[in-house]
This record gives sequence, structure tokens and C-alpha cells, in this order.
Amino acid sequence: MNRECEEVKIAVCDDLAGDRDFLTAALKEYEALHRYRFAIEEFTSGEAFLAVDTDNYDLIFLDIFMGEKNGMEVAGELVKRSGKAALVFCSTSAEFAVQSYEVNALHYLLKPYTKEKLSGVLDRFFRAYKSQRNILVKVGRSEEMIYLQDILYVEANNKKSVIHTKNGDVEASVSMGQLMEMLPEGEFVRPIRYALVSMAEVVSVPTDVMKLSDGTEVPVSRGEKQNMKDAFADYRWKHSVMRH
Repeated sequence: MNRECEEVKIAVCDDLAGDRDFLTAALKEYEALHRYRFAIEEFTSGEAFLAVDTDNYDLIFLDIFMGEKNGMEVAGELVKRSGKAALVFCSTSAEFAVQSYEVNALHYLLKPYTKEKLSGVLDRFFRAYKSQRNILVKVGRSEEMIYLQDILYVEANNKKSVIHTKNGDVEASVSMGQLMEMLPEGEFVRPIRYALVSMAEVVSVPTDVMKLSDGTEVPVSRGEKQNMKDAFADYRWKHSVMRH
């Protein structure tokens, strides 16, 4: 199924119910506004969180002062597990702010924080998150990982597809229809029957082509001209809003 963004798994770890409620509600507002899909789980202590498979999470919010293990100690355990989730600390004190850099925290939020402040942190997270997303495609008898940010456009080649990337072309043993299922909706469009284009690489849609960042011009079919112009305008507007 096409989707604008795959499900993002978020852990909220805080011993105060009111703080958990505020953060969860703010996350859901952001989710609805930007049309993401969040799976949010709440934990009342660091011990409870460390008892689950922490590798399942993409983003973790950790209170500093809670239970037997404080948030910094929990973060240390996560680093030992080689977790790749982004960490955001939440605290009423700036005492551990400098120490948070040792665990490569994304941010250190001082309570009480505003929804606007949280939104800025989430914007930073998603810029990094999107840059790391990838797909696995069959190339001959093996599989190759391709980062979405590297894809310029894709051309159909019978039952295969040629994926044009910033690092060269990849002939994948996957059909255009299968690729459409793998790629996030809203970030890739189909201006003509045999091509898929990354909206992030489109610099203009003058008339009957989409001009890409590398100078390539992908034709736009007559029936898709207005749709492509609208998609380009919507994409640029949405991402300009997210940057601010």
C-alpha cells in the first residue's frame, strides 16, 4: 500500500502522567498536521522501558529524573545495545544538558516546553529520518540497498526498472508497480506511464517536462500536466512550512 511515510515508532518514558499526556497529545497533533503515522508507547520508568525490545523504536523521549535509573543512565544502556533511535531528553533541570552530547542526543528539552518547541525538534528529527530511509531491491541474484534521498527518477524496462540515482544507474528486478508500493506516496509521482520521479529532485515544471536537479527532463503526459504542476506546488509549500 502506498503511504506518505512509514510508521514511526515513538517511546515516551516519563514517570509523571501529566507530562506523558502533554507530550503524547502534542505528538498526535504533529502527526495529524504533517500526515505522518506514529505508533506511540508510554513507559513510567526507565526500567520498564529497558525491559522491552528497545531496537523497535525510531524516536525516544526520556525524562531525566525518574525511578531507580535516571534518563541519562537509561540512555547509556541504549548506547550499549547499539540502538539507532534518536534520543530527546526532557527535564526540569539543565543539569545533564552537556552530558547529553555524550550519547548523541537529538535535543534536550527543558520543561515546561511549548508545542512549538517540540515541533522544531520533530522537524529536525524528520529531516534526518528521511535522509536515512531506504529500499531493498533485487539486482540479479542479490539485493541492493538504495537510499531514497539518492533517487532521481525511475524508468520502466519491461518487467524490470532502471533506478537513476545520484551515484549511477541500477537495473532492478522489480516492476514499476512493485516500486510504487515500496516508495512513499507524496514524495514520488508518475508524470508519464513509464517513469517515477522524486519530488525532492524536481526544480521546475515548465510545460510538458519535469526538470530535475541533475538537468534531466522527464516528459509529462498531456493528461498529467496540471496534476504534476499541482503536485510540485503542494510539495514545495509543505516543505517550506516544515522548514519554518
